[in-house]
Amino acid sequence: MNLLSTGVRLTPEQRATLERLGYTVTTLREEADVTDIDVSQVEGLICNNLFQYRQCEDFKRLRFVQAISAGLDRLPLEELEKRDVRIYNAGDTYAVPMAEWVVWQLLDFMKHGAAFREKQANRHWEKERRLRELTGKTVALLGLGHVGEAIATRLRAFDMTIIGVGHREKQVPFVDRYVLMDELHDVLAESDVIVIALPLTDETYHVIDAEAIASMKEDAVLLNVARGAIIDETALIAALEEGKFFGVALDVFETEPLPSDHALYNFEWVTLTPHNSYVSDRVNERLFENIVRNLRHEQLQ
Repeated sequence: MNLLSTGVRLTPEQRATLERLGYTVTTLREEADVTDIDVSQVEGLICNNLFQYRQCEDFKRLRFVQAISAGLDRLPLEELEKRDVRIYNAGDTYAVPMAEWVVWQLLDFMKHGAAFREKQANRHWEKERRLRELTGKTVALLGLGHVGEAIATRLRAFDMTIIGVGHREKQVPFVDRYVLMDELHDVLAESDVIVIALPLTDETYHVIDAEAIASMKEDAVLLNVARGAIIDETALIAALEEGKFFGVALDVFETEPLPSDHALYNFEWVTLTPHNSYVSDRVNERLFENIVRNLRHEQLQ
């Protein structure tokens, strides 16, 4: 089977593993290079944002797509589904580092890490009295996939009350309470911390809008590790300009890279990281394990 791998760098050993599974592997270092090759005979794809450069109909024999991201918003899902192309995501590949990012940001806000770092840089000895505990706080966790579960597992260790918010009726054993999205504003109003781990869809685009933000506590902590467009950034900036939030940590943005003159850089209680929460020393290994598992499954189809 002809397999095209883009957006991920395979080691020689990993490539050999795929070849032993029966795949003829072509790799591209940059996804934009796909414009230079014939893709009509490609049957399987490992990619990130490949369809930015080639149309779905260019892949005449495509049977499956393995995305290297957890979210699928960069794929032409409707077109692929019409052609019965099977779609796989990265599964739990990034769940651990993203959950650890959430814990890091929460602790940094609650323990005023920025204030201590500033005092150390200035060689200034002064106690900080504005510290808070995580214990007893209520968390609204929006999104309950692999990342959401990893976040909940870690926050439970701090004796936090976790309210999961999702789209479908289901059993969610790793949260204290589960509600549907139509109760979102009520949950936001009672939560000390809001963590966004939702996929970006038509339903979740700007779900955190001016009304949702207004329902949050004035001293809430807001964290987003999902997709930037889930938050209406214009509404968020307006709230920040009024002094809302104890802390806001964003790893994703509506426009990436974030322009250097963007208003979000103006607030000292806002932490910005460059879509970096998924990175760790183990994600490449975990990603390849998930890819191999899915490609073995594909051979059975």
